[in-house]
Amino acid sequence: MQETIRSYSVSKYLTAVKNLIDTRVKDTWVHGVITQIQERDKMVYLSIAEFIEGDVKPQATLPLYLFRFDFNKIKLKLSALSKPFELKTELKVKLFVKGDFYVPYGKFQGRVIDIDPSYTIGELALTREAILQRLREENLLFKNKSIPFSEAPLHIGLITGEGSAAFHDFSTKLNESGFAFKITTIHAKMQGNETESTILSALGQLRQNTNLDVVCIVRGGGSKTDLNYFDSEVLCRAVANYPIPVLTGIGHEIDKCLLDQVAWQNFITPTDCAKFLIDKLSEAWQRIKDLALEIAGRIHLRIPAEQEHLRFLRENLERRISRLFIQEQEQIERHIKELKKEPSKIFQDSRLQLLRNQEGLKNGCRKILELSKKHFELQEIHLKAMDPKTILKKGYTLTLNSNRKIVKDFSLLNPGDSIITQFAQGTIHSVVQEKTETPT
Repeated sequence: MQETIRSYSVSKYLTAVKNLIDTRVKDTWVHGVITQIQERDKMVYLSIAEFIEGDVKPQATLPLYLFRFDFNKIKLKLSALSKPFELKTELKVKLFVKGDFYVPYGKFQGRVIDIDPSYTIGELALTREAILQRLREENLLFKNKSIPFSEAPLHIGLITGEGSAAFHDFSTKLNESGFAFKITTIHAKMQGNETESTILSALGQLRQNTNLDVVCIVRGGGSKTDLNYFDSEVLCRAVANYPIPVLTGIGHEIDKCLLDQVAWQNFITPTDCAKFLIDKLSEAWQRIKDLALEIAGRIHLRIPAEQEHLRFLRENLERRISRLFIQEQEQIERHIKELKKEPSKIFQDSRLQLLRNQEGLKNGCRKILELSKKHFELQEIHLKAMDPKTILKKGYTLTLNSNRKIVKDFSLLNPGDSIITQFAQGTIHSVVQEKTETPT
């Protein structure tokens, strides 16, 4: 006979699994890296995972949940620590977990009952120390500090929370100083997961302004847990490599974040940060006043000597002017005497010149006429020599066509054409019988 295999409904099967987990799986401590946190009304869901170094893909993931009141108890517990922190992604934690199975979805998920803060604090300290060591090895802790600070830091770049008390305290302190500070403000998140990205963006925007003397990153007191966001290695590197000094006023008297350590200088509050800038400018203003007093003192000491020098120059100038006046007066008197003699001399010279010109005109006209007569005679001889009759008398002839025009080109005549040959004694009419070209 075939054995009958018993069958269960889904809910009964999953309930049996849950009962097995409740009775067999003991509550225990589990450590891993938080990969997800979601807060929904009365529930908070999170996941922790185990990673192998160098691999971003988790080797194993554990879904967890806890009730809102348990979550609030844990937050209160963490905030009361000497080195508080908040639960966030990428944080290493050690949680006390009770195994649980959610029947409706057939899903295993542990319930978080408690947390071991010392584990996370130790991991945070190790991480912080590792970052600090890398910054130290790359000489980044003092790189921004080595930048010369402006003696008159009037142009300020400010990074702070929008509408925050830090912004009000910082700007009010500067505006009440009496100095003409110019503040360029870029707002950023000063707490939470967006702290790093928004401050980096603000630093990038302010870097475009080449007139800035200093950048200040300030926030109010806030929670001590917020300091963890300013231990970001990326943020520290950005400040360490910034081209101008960066000041921080993060708002805690005892603890220093890593950002404080790479900044040019850190301050407890935004007001202290503003006061430092005012003091810097006051020192510069005092140096200017001291220099002005020194210049005034030196001028006061030099005035008598300069007055004596001016008196000497004035007397010397008066003597020179007096001598020049006498010399010029004597020169004028000589010119007057010469001018008195000059008209008669000029008149005599002009009279002699007129006589010479008169004689020249007489002789010149005659010579011009003679030259002109000779020129006309030569022209007449030349014209007679060019007269065709004269040329014909020399034995030459002229050849004319039937229209009695002179034939100058051999090619203009053809056999049968009538031509007239003119001699000095008369003309001969003939007809061209044949053309013979002269070889070239």
